[in-house]
Amino acid sequence: MKNTKMISKNDMKESNRMSILKTVRSGICSRAEISAAVGLSKPAVSALVDELIREGLVYETGRGDSTEAGGKRPILLDFQADAALIVAVSFNNERYEVALTNLVGIVKFYVKKKIKIYDDFRQTLDLIVQDIRQLIQEARGQGVLQPVIACGMAVRGLVDTKLGIMRYSASIPWTDAPIGDYMRECLEIPIFIENDARAGTYAELLHSNGEYKDALVCVSVGLGIGTGVVIHNEVYRGAFDGAVNFAHTVISHDGPLCRCGNHGCWDALASITAFGEELSRRDDKYASLDFDTVLKMYHDGDPLVADVLLNHTGYWLGVGIANILNIFNPEQLIIQGDITSAGQRLEQKIIEIVQRRALSAVSKDVKIGFSQDSEKLQVRGAAAVISKHFFSDTYHRIIWN
Repeated sequence: MKNTKMISKNDMKESNRMSILKTVRSGICSRAEISAAVGLSKPAVSALVDELIREGLVYETGRGDSTEAGGKRPILLDFQADAALIVAVSFNNERYEVALTNLVGIVKFYVKKKIKIYDDFRQTLDLIVQDIRQLIQEARGQGVLQPVIACGMAVRGLVDTKLGIMRYSASIPWTDAPIGDYMRECLEIPIFIENDARAGTYAELLHSNGEYKDALVCVSVGLGIGTGVVIHNEVYRGAFDGAVNFAHTVISHDGPLCRCGNHGCWDALASITAFGEELSRRDDKYASLDFDTVLKMYHDGDPLVADVLLNHTGYWLGVGIANILNIFNPEQLIIQGDITSAGQRLEQKIIEIVQRRALSAVSKDVKIGFSQDSEKLQVRGAAAVISKHFFSDTYHRIIWN
């Protein structure tokens, strides 16, 4: 005889509670509207709403309009995004960022610094932990007393999100580093790590309210290239958290050497690092300049910078994105990261190459463009991972107890 797991009253109550919380999070509403949306009686909804109000997660924001039948104007409810703080961390081989955000990823406190990559990952993480503690102290000094409930980390490389392990990065010399466990010991709060590109994808999803019905692709272009794919509003991960790693797909067999050891990877042709290397190959006067400086030269009309940015980096970005469209046929592709500060000319160049190289059946209707907000993208993405878990049945009580 097949065993059937019985659902306890506590499990049912928790499930109903989460359904109500998600409904309120999606937009200001009344108790009656919640009752209709989640299929619970009005008394049951009121009891759970009262519990959420006591916990500080929901608050009454005023009264709505009366119905056509008249009667009392309903009391409206909203989600209290400032009920707690999230620690958000992002790092790569050049810098790290630390932020404190609210529950929907709005950055409240922030610091960015150059990073020192030690062979022992703990030495590097100790520097980050020190800044986390300083930010929390700064927040307390300004009267921000909400609890710090979890830490999200956006990491460049292949990660095991379940175990909190950084498996491999082409730019950071750590293999199978248990950074989640170490950060948990230091901060004594739940830690969730994520690949930086997928974290950026979560940032796009956080405020979308389910508008991506079929497929969304986010391409993050910074020091490296990362890709996140959303199918039916869920980020696709693959069997071992390594799905859609297009950065190390070979798109030019005789292209430059990549950090991973292959030649002609997309990352080695179209990332900001690759842009700087190609510019230096053409004229070594650019070799010591950082991206912000070179970008200013581009906006000031430097012809060589413009040629490399548009006809090399823009071209190869377009080639790689055309391949992605042919594989996933998304309704929208969003380009994120520092590259978006180059502006509209680069955006149009990429779109032009994509339309030339992708199958017209998959490219003619897709919306392609730069993200509307790439500022502090990685830490907002790290926070968005925590926000996603906060509203999940699986992790909510781990984060909020």
